[in-house]
Amino acid sequence: MEKKRTTIITSETHEVLIFRRPTAGSIRAWCAGCTAEAEMLTPEEAGLMARVSTRTIYCWAEAGKVHFAETPDGLLHICQQSMTERLAIPPPQLTTGEI
Repeated sequence: MEKKRTTIITSETHEVLIFRRPTAGSIRAWCAGCTAEAEMLTPEEAGLMARVSTRTIYCWAEAGKVHFAETPDGLLHICQQSMTERLAIPPPQLTTGEI
């Protein structure tokens, strides 16, 4: 009798996102959540980083799921560190009947 062999191949990939601001340079601002000065992202950059819409980023900010700061003229900036921490958390699993 011939024994069957099974070969398992595992592949791991890593992705690095680099944001370039050719005109303004990096945005640094006080993050009240981190209680420190932090690199800040625009909602569009944060959306690209998380692969979600800017609307989702605004919802996360409103819900306190990411740290943010608002400029005096009303622009929103998202703390890059809190985005990194948020993305490390696996999304919750939906149970039957949840939407």
